[in-house]
Amino acid sequence: MPHVSANVHVSRPADEIFSFLRDPRNLAVWSSSIDQVIEGPISTELGDEYTCKFPGRRRMHRLTCTASTPVEYLAFRGARMWTPLGRHSPELEFRLSPSRKGTMVTVSVKPHLDGGMIILAPFVTMAWRRDLPVELRCLAELLSGEDRPDADTADGQGAAPSVG
Repeated sequence: MPHVSANVHVSRPADEIFSFLRDPRNLAVWSSSIDQVIEGPISTELGDEYTCKFPGRRRMHRLTCTASTPVEYLAFRGARMWTPLGRHSPELEFRLSPSRKGTMVTVSVKPHLDGGMIILAPFVTMAWRRDLPVELRCLAELLSGEDRPDADTADGQGAAPSVG
């Protein structure tokens, strides 16, 4: 499956950023991939599940923590969202790399698709390529109070994220 990743520098220590990211309720504040997290633990541990609402969906879905290495790596995967064409299970990964002036945050999105959704993979990927840099700028502004953070791709080619 294709994936999209982008990164942004945030002028905060990695432990503060990790603390913010491990509360999935904060996803709805800066990411267009989650409308609302309704219930679940505040601080995420491996295997924790959350009830959430994805954009454009009426039903509630599950979001599960699939990986958690404190202050370095965190991953969430959405439950299989049914569509008339097949299912979509988005996975969000966060990698934090401390630097002298803050932390580089890299976010990767892996849209796991099956059935007829596979033929829509280029469009799903295109939407993430468009939205992820904007969302990371929002995250950086939220966490650091900067007006113009440097959102960039993992491969350093400006504002367009990498696709693999």
